[in-house]
Amino acid sequence: MRERFSYHHNQHIDYRPDVDGLRAFAVLAVVIFHAFPLALKGGFIGVDIFFVISGYLISNIIFKSLDKGHFSFVEFYIRRVRRIFPALILMMLACFTAGWFLLMAVEFKFVGKHIAAGIAFVQNIILFQESGYFDTASELKPLLHLWSLGIEEQFYLLFPLLALCLWKVRRLALYVLIICVLLSFGINISDVKSEPSAAFYLPVGRAWELLVGSLLAYESLYNRCTLTGALASCGVRNELTERLAPLVRNAIAVAGFLLLVVALCTIHKGLPFPGGIAVAPVLGAALIILAGPHAWVNRSLFSLRPIVWLGLISYPLYLWHWPILTFLKIINVDIPTIGMVLAAVLLSIVLAAATYLFLEKPFRSIAPSKKNSAILLLLGVIMGVAGGTVFIKNGLPERMPEREAFAQYFENSWPEQAYVAKHGLAKTYRLECDFFDFDSYREGHPTNDPIERIAESCYTPQTNTSVMIWGDSHAQQLYHGLREEIPSDVSILQVATSGCMAYLPNADYPRAKNCEKSNALALSVIKEKRPAVVIVAQFSGLDKSNDLKALASQLKSYGVGDLIVVGPVPRYNRPLYQLIVRKYWPDPPRKMTTHFISEVQETDESLKQLYGSGQGGFDYLSARDVFCDSEGCLAYLGADPKEGLVTFDYGHLTAVASVFLSRSTLAPLVMSKLHRAFDSQKIDPLKMSYE
Repeated sequence: MRERFSYHHNQHIDYRPDVDGLRAFAVLAVVIFHAFPLALKGGFIGVDIFFVISGYLISNIIFKSLDKGHFSFVEFYIRRVRRIFPALILMMLACFTAGWFLLMAVEFKFVGKHIAAGIAFVQNIILFQESGYFDTASELKPLLHLWSLGIEEQFYLLFPLLALCLWKVRRLALYVLIICVLLSFGINISDVKSEPSAAFYLPVGRAWELLVGSLLAYESLYNRCTLTGALASCGVRNELTERLAPLVRNAIAVAGFLLLVVALCTIHKGLPFPGGIAVAPVLGAALIILAGPHAWVNRSLFSLRPIVWLGLISYPLYLWHWPILTFLKIINVDIPTIGMVLAAVLLSIVLAAATYLFLEKPFRSIAPSKKNSAILLLLGVIMGVAGGTVFIKNGLPERMPEREAFAQYFENSWPEQAYVAKHGLAKTYRLECDFFDFDSYREGHPTNDPIERIAESCYTPQTNTSVMIWGDSHAQQLYHGLREEIPSDVSILQVATSGCMAYLPNADYPRAKNCEKSNALALSVIKEKRPAVVIVAQFSGLDKSNDLKALASQLKSYGVGDLIVVGPVPRYNRPLYQLIVRKYWPDPPRKMTTHFISEVQETDESLKQLYGSGQGGFDYLSARDVFCDSEGCLAYLGADPKEGLVTFDYGHLTAVASVFLSRSTLAPLVMSKLHRAFDSQKIDPLKMSYE
């Protein structure tokens, strides 16, 4: 017999169209930001608005049910399953199907992983574990957006239990909620400085945004006099309070709306987020909800029928828009045109509307039962198992065997790092000289805390003459070629940490702890060992995030003869091997003419103009000029595109390309500096020669 649930359990609150309008505001901000990030740089705050709305609505339901003594954990979670699963499973099924036909194995593998993580509502934790210097670009992860759903559902695993406990000590409920908000906010403020990925993805530091909604729900239900300041509702009714109440409501709504607009216009990805700056969108959303449906802004803007309709489809629109935009970028290696992006957004809206009308609404009209919720859960488990299987099977490369053989050769995803392991790059590029905690990263606990020490051989010269490499992984990639091309009686020291540029200590510019330790040791070694030549290289930010002139001056004062700054190598809008597989298979061009990251050329041209003749007290070597000319940039060396590819990921040189760079320019330049130093000192340079 079909089991039925009485509708007096978990009562829903009175419908407020303006709250759906606020949902529309939030989802529009997110969609515009994802589609046209330069048009609305702060659009990602829409997620923070969603958190406040969710906390307010769900907490209202929980509090009212507890008030009536009819709260049921089982029914609460049944309602969550009915609300979340139908559209989620449909979207995941579509991503799985599209991935099967359109994605390479390395891409499909992680779609499978994220399907499993998304259906288990742990996508935020998985993304935190993947985050960091070695992570795949976020815009190429079709299910990245499910991190926010993970945070919400993790919150709702614990919050009903907290609410139940609060109802046993009602007189302390308000104060406990306030304390929880402050504790979570404090953790977020701390994490955003030391562990920004944790601050963004983990629920403890994000809970305060949902708890603000919970506090708003509690206050609006039981302490309206304290929170709203709507004098007419505080037990004092006269002509003055009747006139003031609408003015107060309108002022609150206008203040909230202005906060949201200011946040959209001033917050951007370059700022530490969430942290303190997230207060603006959170408080703005809370004030608009607080003002009530009769405030002018809420009534005249957020309650407009088209806006409310968009709010009603906001959940499926959020689910659909990101995968569609992401698949567009993955399968189209050229930058999508404005028309393509607009078409993707329109498709997202159409699919969202269809999902709402033909799936969500009919499902909600059915009386909640354990049976239909169990069916949804079973479908979710099947979806998760399918995704997990694809991940375990490495994306099923047998689907496209010829291209996959080429692509799998370069597969280097964490934690296995197959390409690095296969080619021994840990030794080739001396990762024993890196303070980055690779073990923690592999175990899913990325951290900026440094390892205790690096190998002593990294900073201990074995001969009378030494050269030192300093910087990040783009400095590390120079070691192999240099070691191959200069005499063995020149020691090559290396202190280079992944993600850490070379810079002088600056208390006003806090850096990651591993970078601080790496650079402190580098400067100490330079001061003590006085290498004849120091070579600096880094991924980006040369002379923007550090002061090259000051750096050169400081090294001179330590007795260093010469500083060589190596510019960035050519980089593409996705790994070079993926460009070949996607667009140029099976006959890749010798030289690439498109798909470049423009920052590389802009940086290179600027540095050549500023320092090309040694004006900064150092030599600037253009790595880009080694690989590029007027006809394009070398894609591969030798006869075999696979063995001779210049970069194996987004922009790190292969071993053969490292040797090519060194043989072409770096080694001759280093040797000329060494010979000049020896000539000036009138001593025998250990019978060194370079041919």
